[in-house]
Amino acid sequence: MVNLGKAAAILVVLTAGQASAKPPVQSISLTLPADAFKLSASVQTQLAAIPANVPVESVSLDLDLRPLAMPRAPSSALTARLQQTLTPELAKNFDLFLYVSKAARGPIAQHMYVFRRRMNGAFDLLHDWPVSTGRERVERNALGIQRFTATPPGYYELDPQRIFADYHSVSWDEPMPHAMFFDAWHKGARVGLAIHAADDAGIEALGGRASAGCVRLSPEHARVLFQLVNAQYRGRVPRMAYDSATRSTRRDGALMRDEQGGLQFREGYRVLVVIEDFGGKDIATQ
Repeated sequence: MVNLGKAAAILVVLTAGQASAKPPVQSISLTLPADAFKLSASVQTQLAAIPANVPVESVSLDLDLRPLAMPRAPSSALTARLQQTLTPELAKNFDLFLYVSKAARGPIAQHMYVFRRRMNGAFDLLHDWPVSTGRERVERNALGIQRFTATPPGYYELDPQRIFADYHSVSWDEPMPHAMFFDAWHKGARVGLAIHAADDAGIEALGGRASAGCVRLSPEHARVLFQLVNAQYRGRVPRMAYDSATRSTRRDGALMRDEQGGLQFREGYRVLVVIEDFGGKDIATQ
């Protein structure tokens, strides 16, 4: 058998049965008959170096199935994209902005961009990290309940009552270190979505849709963000508007107001999470 090393490949895999919560396969090894495919010139060159008296019965290929790295988008283009999503009130009343692309493909897909607002209103890009958002499919959780594992786009605040250095999800029976939950309600129930560290299996899936709906970071990046938020960004913030008819927090960036039309503030974190299904196809890369 001849091992020709790693090769890029596109495979179509059909599966049946219940959806799995496990991360996608990262690589696969195949052993094929030597005449099963047309060999490229580079492979033929390798085979030509084999002595004629050595029979070639099969060819072994290690296929790397991980997505190819996308070109990085310039910080100026990312800053412009963030500013396009913010109303003047949102830009003024928050100091740290976590822009998350939940898109499946594109130069900024499955990334979190951490921006700091300066006193003069300008934005600095502090961090550019790969993430995993929801798998976007119907699955059964650890309790046997069907759930759609989506990460809904929109604007979110962090819940000051649900910030945990160590947390475990009962619904999915998974660890959630450095969890910072969103302060949101949906149909009368508190939303269980958070930013947190991935476990060992989840680390390999970063950069792709692989979570049950939360925004996963690497353990190191989750720790850095957790410490940054808690050390520097506590303060008074406006509250997101609430729709009493649907008993849900609005996700369109509308803010809660009093009878005179003024913003309603409370103690919390001056951090705004912005989630978009935008992969950056119109953003120039470098």
